[in-house]
Amino acid sequence: MSASHPSPSTVCWSVQQMLREYVGTQRIAEIIYQDPAGQICSVHATIRDLLSRAGHDFLVLGTGKVVGVEHIIMIDGQRFTKE
Repeated sequence: MSASHPSPSTVCWSVQQMLREYVGTQRIAEIIYQDPAGQICSVHATIRDLLSRAGHDFLVLGTGKVVGVEHIIMIDGQRFTKE
């Protein structure tokens, strides 16, 4: 994929910057995501890291859970957009 057409499994630079701010401050965030079974889940946790592997971005939560960005719906009440 080119920079002008990012993969739906990766986040744009401005979103990465916002996520890295959460990682740096270690503040607790409300994260709403859809699990592999299709259930909507809500968790209050820190975002420990943002990983990029094989064209996909993942959040590593303070709880140890790893969530693909394509499953994130909202962070702290703000709609999460990948592009």
